[in-house]
Amino acid sequence: MDLPQAFYFKAGEPAVVLLHTFSGTPNDVRIMGRGLQKRGYTVLGPMFTGHGTADPQQIFKVGSPDRWWQDTEEAVQQLIADGHHQIAVFGESLGGLFAMKALAEINEVIAGGTIDTPLFPVDKSKVESRFLEECQSWYQKQKLSADEITEKMRYLTQHIDGMLAMIGDYTGPVHAEINGLTKPVFIAQADADELIARDIGPRLADYLTPTAQVTLRHYSGAPHVMTYSPQGRQLTADIGEFLEGVMPVETV
Repeated sequence: MDLPQAFYFKAGEPAVVLLHTFSGTPNDVRIMGRGLQKRGYTVLGPMFTGHGTADPQQIFKVGSPDRWWQDTEEAVQQLIADGHHQIAVFGESLGGLFAMKALAEINEVIAGGTIDTPLFPVDKSKVESRFLEECQSWYQKQKLSADEITEKMRYLTQHIDGMLAMIGDYTGPVHAEINGLTKPVFIAQADADELIARDIGPRLADYLTPTAQVTLRHYSGAPHVMTYSPQGRQLTADIGEFLEGVMPVETV
């Protein structure tokens, strides 16, 4: 079984970290990474701990918000060690939480943003249902026995509420920390988001606008994970233009 992997697309000195969704993988943002590389940016797409394995139980057994923040820090530090000192961090859904924390805490991160990230309290019931449905389908594709699937799904069902609550608790301090942020922020809002409230992007923009340079873009018809949707190409172009305005690639 070929499992998803982190990626590191090398190009110019300005660099970008792309963070994936909860229960997703770097494949969520891989196409965007290639698009930004073509514009001259070095792009690193790390894997959040516990993700991208054959068993989604690992998300709960070895993953946590603290561990995913450590993954984010390690990605930024890898770029710094490789000589990149102008860095932007973007994240989709869960990944956007850590992108904003990086903007607030890491000096070398000079810009960044979110794609459908709930930085305000939201109803997580649809996220829970989608996660369990996708895990059930994944186990069936692995041709596990009915008893094995039942046992694994019981574990996931018992733990998903606690994990989503933990993420919610982690979000509060980050929300407070970005108050007064002065770095440029790009916010993408999927206007057909099927998992979380569709006003999350505008609310975040309103929250940051008093002090930060905020670029808010709406994507008509786009789903929650829009990076590999039909709107993904436009999203990549918009983020590329945003980056060229804040950390342009030098041309020889």
